[in-house]
Amino acid sequence: MRTLSVLGSVNIDLVLATKRIPDVGETVGGGKFQRLFGGKGANQAVAAAALGARVRFFGCVGDDEYGPFARENLCERGIDVRGLKTVEGATGVALILLDAQGRNSIALAPGANAHFRPAGTHDIAVMQLETHYERPRAKTLILNPAPAPARKFSLRGVDFVIPNQIEAEQLTGCKDPRKAVQALERMGAGRAIVTLGARGVWCGGEVHERGARPAFRVRAVDTVGAGDCFVGAFAAALAKGHPDPVLFAQAAAALQVTRRGAQNVPSLAEVEGFLRKHA
Repeated sequence: MRTLSVLGSVNIDLVLATKRIPDVGETVGGGKFQRLFGGKGANQAVAAAALGARVRFFGCVGDDEYGPFARENLCERGIDVRGLKTVEGATGVALILLDAQGRNSIALAPGANAHFRPAGTHDIAVMQLETHYERPRAKTLILNPAPAPARKFSLRGVDFVIPNQIEAEQLTGCKDPRKAVQALERMGAGRAIVTLGARGVWCGGEVHERGARPAFRVRAVDTVGAGDCFVGAFAAALAKGHPDPVLFAQAAAALQVTRRGAQNVPSLAEVEGFLRKHA
């Protein structure tokens, strides 16, 4: 099995679940508050580790009260955190509004994440765009371009790029996911995989002939972290030599949205059982 290095963000998620997301200037009462662990990098690392991958994490937390808790959480998940540095200032925070249909609205304060710079040599590296991006020294690079960059962005040297449909459109200007996949690969990515939520995924690369893959049908209660679960599961499957990493990632993400919390991820046994029943 190959080793995964996840290079990216660590956040504390402050989550308010309410019946609907308020409009600008509006107050909606009756919500329920939770403080959870998050950050796209940490979420992806947790998912990959839960699904049997050997994971190292590289990032930054602050020297505030949240930093040690975030570090301990990753340690307890079996993740090697020797690459997680503590810097002066606040740990990253995400404010998340979650409605009754599981849809979300998120605002970020990057905090310590802004200090992270990729370093070291890696086998499979997984990155996002909540921290500074430059291609690390890695045999294989998986990039989740989230949040999508506002400037022109090169995907040269990226082996797998995995945006959602909105991010793919922001990167390419293409609303059609098939055209977006093609555009992403013209931008330099070896293979593009665009996630479409409840409509499945659109795959590029060696599976152009298959194109769209439908999603598994489940009842979603919380979509926060579903994309991160997909990326982490895809990376874990790739590291373990799974014959169809996309299908494996779809199953993991389908299970993820049936539970609350970005790091309340399914286990390897749960995903394998789900695939035996539904694939």
